[in-house]
Amino acid sequence: MEFVHQPSESNSLADFLNEGFAGPWTHFRAAIAFVKRSGTRHIEGGLASFARNHDVEIIAGIDHRGTSYEGLENLLHAVSPGGRVVIFHNPTFRTFHPKIYLFKSSVAADMVVGSGNLTGGGLFVNYEAGVRLRLNLANPDEAAILTEVERVLDRWSDLSSDTAHLLDQQLLTKLAAWGLTPSELLVSSTPSSEQGDIGDLTERDDFPFKARSEPGPPPSSTHRQHTPVSRSSEPPSAVPGPNIGFVMTLQRTDAGVGQMTPGTSMRSPEIFIPLAARNSDADFWKWPYGFTEDPSRPGKFDRHGVRMRLASEVISVNMMTWPAKHDFRLRSESLRSAGNIGDILRLERAVDPNADYEYLVDVIRQGTPQYPVYLALCSVPVRNSQKRYGYF
Repeated sequence: MEFVHQPSESNSLADFLNEGFAGPWTHFRAAIAFVKRSGTRHIEGGLASFARNHDVEIIAGIDHRGTSYEGLENLLHAVSPGGRVVIFHNPTFRTFHPKIYLFKSSVAADMVVGSGNLTGGGLFVNYEAGVRLRLNLANPDEAAILTEVERVLDRWSDLSSDTAHLLDQQLLTKLAAWGLTPSELLVSSTPSSEQGDIGDLTERDDFPFKARSEPGPPPSSTHRQHTPVSRSSEPPSAVPGPNIGFVMTLQRTDAGVGQMTPGTSMRSPEIFIPLAARNSDADFWKWPYGFTEDPSRPGKFDRHGVRMRLASEVISVNMMTWPAKHDFRLRSESLRSAGNIGDILRLERAVDPNADYEYLVDVIRQGTPQYPVYLALCSVPVRNSQKRYGYF
């Protein structure tokens, strides 16, 4: 048994998780109150690598708007296609508030039970504490501890109940539309209101979470009635340092058939980034230090084989720029085919050094709950074009 705490230079919850993903384990299970991309981006590479060959189950709460759309989206991408994310929500005054992180094999288990959520604050900067248990499953007493922990995890993740539902893209979109998983770009640091402000959702026919009766507290000695007060235990974490994300509206040159001038090719597998956008944060693209000059075309520079994660696939993208074209291009058929005119391209740099890609890429569709959020970030106009872009 070991006491773990942070802030710490070498004893953070993120260290425990990334070491576990690289360790000799066959299963990873977790139950977490709040999930945000400010946290998941630090462990997504290790989690995705582990999930490709091992069993993964993450139970996430959505109470008090403490879990973000982007955090769940990140988890869903990382564990797909073999692992699963289960959303737990009991629409009463009760809050889903555990923080359990468990690795196990046939002979041993290693887990942390503590206060840290899967957020930037919970993994690194907040004052957090917990207990780390290393269990030898040949020892009956230690095996019994694991059995009890997994019994509780099994109950929380039981899909036959009305409080647990498997996360997929459809449910993720609905959670955002219902206001249960706000975007990290919009959420304020003001403590959220009590759980009762979403009680009307239980009247909807399409709302899958139903209230479940649980044992209540014993009466106090004075029999005084107390009104439960619930607050978000962790305000959103700001992203330090340089920009991590880029957004841009897609136009005809970036999606669909492309240009339609007679005598020209109708389509090229490229997305066109304005030079002004590249130059306003050159480090985001590793320009120019990450590029090499094409010996056959003086003035043309390429950054070959840039790995980007698009949904569950890691694709190879070539970045290219040359003065004669007056633009900066991302060349990839998969990337080009992913969007439609008017959609928003979102790129986010991977922070986790163990990630198997350099950028997380997504296309925000028109009509989705997240579209207005990212459209507002596309605040910089492009001369002689309807295209707009921005960084965050």
